[in-house]
Amino acid sequence: MNAPTPALEPIIHTIEHIPTLPVISRQILDIREDDPNSHRKYVNIIEQDQALTLKVLKVANSAFYGSLSRVGSVDHALVRLGTNEVKSIVLAFSVQTFFSETKNNAYDRKRFWKHAIVCSQVAKLLGIHNRIHRDDSLFLAGLIHDMGKVVLDEYFHEDFLRILDLLKEEHTTFSQAEKSVLGTTHYQVGAKLLKQWRFPRRVITQVLFHHAPWYDKENENHTILLYLANVLAKITGYTCHPEEQPLDIGSFAASPEAEYVSKSGFDIELTNLQNLISRIREHLQEEAENVLTLFD
Repeated sequence: MNAPTPALEPIIHTIEHIPTLPVISRQILDIREDDPNSHRKYVNIIEQDQALTLKVLKVANSAFYGSLSRVGSVDHALVRLGTNEVKSIVLAFSVQTFFSETKNNAYDRKRFWKHAIVCSQVAKLLGIHNRIHRDDSLFLAGLIHDMGKVVLDEYFHEDFLRILDLLKEEHTTFSQAEKSVLGTTHYQVGAKLLKQWRFPRRVITQVLFHHAPWYDKENENHTILLYLANVLAKITGYTCHPEEQPLDIGSFAASPEAEYVSKSGFDIELTNLQNLISRIREHLQEEAENVLTLFD
């Protein structure tokens, strides 16, 4: 592997000194799947935190999962969602909590996390739609795919302000603005930190390649779903920042990227995309007071 360029060395150094996540995330990660008492351990850890319990129940009752009956306990949520999905909620909550205390106000964190929530729910919906039911990485990757932007805002704030200025002045993309200012991108920064925090490898690769799934040689189909979820979230109006370039469904359907997704086996013909968008908007309306408030 080539040595990092001098401009990237301070970025890498800073990331390597970011503290670890809260203890609860380590407790969850340390539970072995073959432990006969794992279910009870998950319940005990989560029920100690009232805010976390509420988040688990919100996700378990999401309209995006097609739930017909209400879930009222962590125990029931574990049965409906599965332990890996609940583990994903805990890890995502830990990431959000870690970055919630900030003195910076140039970046609307509430809007940022709304985009993340929508992306996670759409990713799960796409997984069901494309019969990839048991990929528990989709939910977590959807929630934290853009966390590198928060890292840049938190630890490289002045550079991040310059990135936001470029978005506004040149109507460019986040990635292009980041490369111009820092020589790296939010997805590279996010993947670096997730690796340091010992997150699952599949989640790391999905975060790293969520703008270019054709580079993912390990889990390409899953990363395509995350890429699509990100696109659809933006088309429905949930962008990370108001200065981001708007996405038009017709333009996307006719793009080379959409052609690649289609050739990979996913039906994204314009009519199908329009139906998906309608379904997503209906679910978002239903979830206005539930999952969409996950990180409020």
